[in-house]
Amino acid sequence: MTVGLSERLDAVRREASARGATVVVDLHGKLVDLVFEREALSMRPHELAGVVRALAEEAAEAALAEGMALLADVVPPTWSPGESSVPAG
Repeated sequence: MTVGLSERLDAVRREASARGATVVVDLHGKLVDLVFEREALSMRPHELAGVVRALAEEAAEAALAEGMALLADVVPPTWSPGESSVPAG
């Protein structure tokens, strides 16, 4: 069975890790998993929050790039938003 574009986009997940924290987000940058190792738990709360925010941003950028790559496989390179795919006439 071939997986369609929608399913492939739904399956996009990207992970970023640093300082004992691991963040996983989906294509939309929504947090889907968060793991703390001992190192992360030893940080002050505001410091840990900053690490998590930075990792979420990094993972979200990677997830968006993956989604764009999936779309590039099916959208003609000359297409632009607002352009109809149906010939006039």
